[in-house]
Amino acid sequence: MKYHLKISMAILLAGLFLLHTPLFAQQNPQEIVLHINPILNGKSSNDGLIISQLNGDSIAIHTLRFYLSNFVFYKNGKEIGREKDSYHLLDMEDESTLSIAINPNTGDGLGAIRFDLGTDSLTNVSGAMGGDLDPANGMYWAWNSGYINFKIEGYYEKCPTRNHQFQFHIGGYLPPFKTVQTIELTGLNKREIWVDMELSVFFEHIDLAKEHSIMSPSKAAANLAQLLSKTFRIHGE
Repeated sequence: MKYHLKISMAILLAGLFLLHTPLFAQQNPQEIVLHINPILNGKSSNDGLIISQLNGDSIAIHTLRFYLSNFVFYKNGKEIGREKDSYHLLDMEDESTLSIAINPNTGDGLGAIRFDLGTDSLTNVSGAMGGDLDPANGMYWAWNSGYINFKIEGYYEKCPTRNHQFQFHIGGYLPPFKTVQTIELTGLNKREIWVDMELSVFFEHIDLAKEHSIMSPSKAAANLAQLLSKTFRIHGE
């Protein structure tokens, strides 16, 4: 009886050891994690708030939400896979959403990732959906205007608005006001990819004293969407 008890204890201890080894913990060796870090002049979010300076004046961003979708994977310049049901809503107030786990099934040779900032026209004409595309997330206008691809709100002391607030809700899927943008990250050789989203690239081209609110599809929204696509870069580059 004691002999069988010792064997059972040994099996249990061996199982606990395996559970805490890196080999066992890595259940999906193909998985790649994409970390998006929104920053303004190098300053990251602190509890969902970015505080910095713009042209010597105080600026604070308290709302930042956007869609990344249609992930495509490349190796040696050739497409080798796509993510199924590829829609991710990232929210600065929920840090967990800023890391996206994807499984390209490509081994260690993944060279590039291409994705959209926003949602494509098919998604917009399909009506309200669930999950990250649920209208309850506050990123959906209506069937004729579709999804808000990018939402950024905050404070700038020279905004001539109530409480010096600015708000940009960037969306639109119909020409000539199509706002979805394609972004490509290259030179990838790690399982964890850190991407800075440097918002100064966006704000440096806006005079917030004159342009401080966009709430519907327009030419201005399409122009700002192009600026937003230029904010992404591999960390350290």
